[in-house]
Amino acid sequence: MASEKLRVYLAGPFFSDGQIDRLKKVKAALDANQHIGYIFEPMENQNDEIVAKYGNGVLAEAMHTKEWQTATFDSDVRQINQADLVVAVLDFDKEAGNVRPDEGTIWEIGYAHAQGKPVIMVQFDEETAEPLNLMLTMYTAYFRGEQSIVEGLTNYDFLAMPYKEADREVF
Repeated sequence: MASEKLRVYLAGPFFSDGQIDRLKKVKAALDANQHIGYIFEPMENQNDEIVAKYGNGVLAEAMHTKEWQTATFDSDVRQINQADLVVAVLDFDKEAGNVRPDEGTIWEIGYAHAQGKPVIMVQFDEETAEPLNLMLTMYTAYFRGEQSIVEGLTNYDFLAMPYKEADREVF
């Protein structure tokens, strides 16, 4: 088996404890996969100098500045360009029953697709019967439910990238 290690861009919202917890679970599963060498997490790369300058160390304050927005956008685009693939967490505000994906994550998925990057979708919510938008179905693989996500990402062959269809209706 090849010893190639891949670079992953981990897309997903990180504005609540639940969102952060889901990202950490996905990262841990990716870290355990033999094919993954580097994971870029936007959550961990928030332009600390700008946050200190404008927000007195508070991200929520700095996020409203054009300097932070531009630096963050440029960094995320650069990291998607450098990644071999994107893993996207679709759950937005699962705790409040909002199962629609975050707009930023949707943009990252679309940009990655336009760059020819494989996209692996994960969704912790197992309850929703809401159909998945057609534009989000052009992925390489889809894992749903925490156990499936953890086991799937830990053992997925990221070198062969086998297709794994979603178990959801599409509209």
